Amino acid sequence: MKKLLLIFVCALTLCSCGKKDSAPEKLAENFDVNARICDGAFEAEAKMSRSPEGWQITVTSPETIEGMKITLTQSDCRIAFSELAYNVKSDELPENSPLRLTARALDKAAAAKTSGSLGDLDYSLSFKDGSPQTLKIGSSITAEFDGYKKTNKEK
Repeated sequence: MKKLLLIFVCALTLCSCGKKDSAPEKLAENFDVNARICDGAFEAEAKMSRSPEGWQITVTSPETIEGMKITLTQSDCRIAFSELAYNVKSDELPENSPLRLTARALDKAAAAKTSGSLGDLDYSLSFKDGSPQTLKIGSSITAEFDGYKKTNKEK
């Protein structure tokens, strides 16, 4: 009887020693990352910086819009390129802009939501070694990331 009880306790102990669920991947509140974003024929590369104020996005490719700076906050957007600048309310921006959707998905990843929906589009973000790797939005938008670095920007 004691042997049977010992076997039962051992079996119970072994069965309960499974791998524990790890915490979901999450981005830092403030970070810099390089992104290569594609949507059909549209392809751009940008340096993206997230801070308490919002996003600072600098387009690094293609050459035709290299240097364009986009500042995106909860309420406003400023687009500056060469001598021109344009200000608009954030809710007036196109909902399906690849750069805007990428920023929104990364915002959600900072809140540990690495998959879900952005309006009517599903998204999924994968990680490698704690850094964002690839993002898929809907059926056509993809982004690849490198150079992820946490920053200590404060408001």
